[in-house]
Amino acid sequence: MKEYRKRYRVLWVDEEPDPIGFIETGARHNLDIQQYRSWDKAKCLLEYRFDSLSAIVLDGRCVVNSGEAPDPDFLYLVVREMEAIFAQHEESIPWYVLSSGDAPDFDKTLQRINMGQRQMMEGDWGRMYYRKDVDLQDLCIAINHAASQRKDNKVKVLYSDMFQIIDRYFTPDVKQTMLDILKALHFPEENRNFDAVLYYTQLRRILEHLFRACNRLGLLPDEVMGSSDKVNLANSSLYLAGREVNLGKGRTVRYGRPGQYVFPPVISQIVKSILVVANKNSHTVELDSQGRTTIQDYYNSLHSNNFLFGYTLHLCDVILWFGRYARKYRPTTSGR
Repeated sequence: MKEYRKRYRVLWVDEEPDPIGFIETGARHNLDIQQYRSWDKAKCLLEYRFDSLSAIVLDGRCVVNSGEAPDPDFLYLVVREMEAIFAQHEESIPWYVLSSGDAPDFDKTLQRINMGQRQMMEGDWGRMYYRKDVDLQDLCIAINHAASQRKDNKVKVLYSDMFQIIDRYFTPDVKQTMLDILKALHFPEENRNFDAVLYYTQLRRILEHLFRACNRLGLLPDEVMGSSDKVNLANSSLYLAGREVNLGKGRTVRYGRPGQYVFPPVISQIVKSILVVANKNSHTVELDSQGRTTIQDYYNSLHSNNFLFGYTLHLCDVILWFGRYARKYRPTTSGR
């Protein structure tokens, strides 16, 4: 059976014919490239068929309004209008510059437009500027990659503050887990095989990473957190909540003085709730067979993922809180 490959619709704005063969090259890469000779006409397609477009490609110097000469400020003017349209839709479409690069002050123009959302998304979309004579293949590959990840990118934009914190303090697998769950929340029709029970375990893994981050910042002592391969989730949660932790053999420890804490009460309750459900083993993030059965029965009875999604959104707030706390944190002496 022939493998199905989705074709992506690309809006290309360039007043010249296509001597470089961009449309033909794009077709070989499953791109349907629609060329417009002026921005005003292309803008109509962008505004009224926004969801049908997977990428936008701009010439370095083109016509803004039909019947006019190419405008040297074309890129700057168009990018500003695109950003306004993106803001209305609460989503950005990957966009690129395909140009010979011989316009006056072209390098300065690229610097003016390579900022904000475009600069932040470069890791997902690829570089911004491609040369007409040599970079067509690279541009088509970049568009395919960015288009295939568009749902990922939309979620990353919606939760950009949280993902910035994850990038700074957590590991890439945490980012991927949150991305997978949030995509299933926002785009359920494209995630019909989503296994909520599996991902409940992953939420507790994220809390493990949170405790490790607290440990690296000096907020959580090694003796409370546990060994490097198994974090003591219950003790870590108690300590950060300002509760007394029993270390055994008559030894206890707590954060600061009575009444002091790292986790404020609301954050502490969210963390506790995620850890408590079906969790009998405080030293591991894995569900035992009884715990998995308990959650599986819940999903089978309701046929709903809201249980997981609710905890995930709460965890988003925990991560946001942690990021803000970490930025202003000053070490507090622990009392024993």
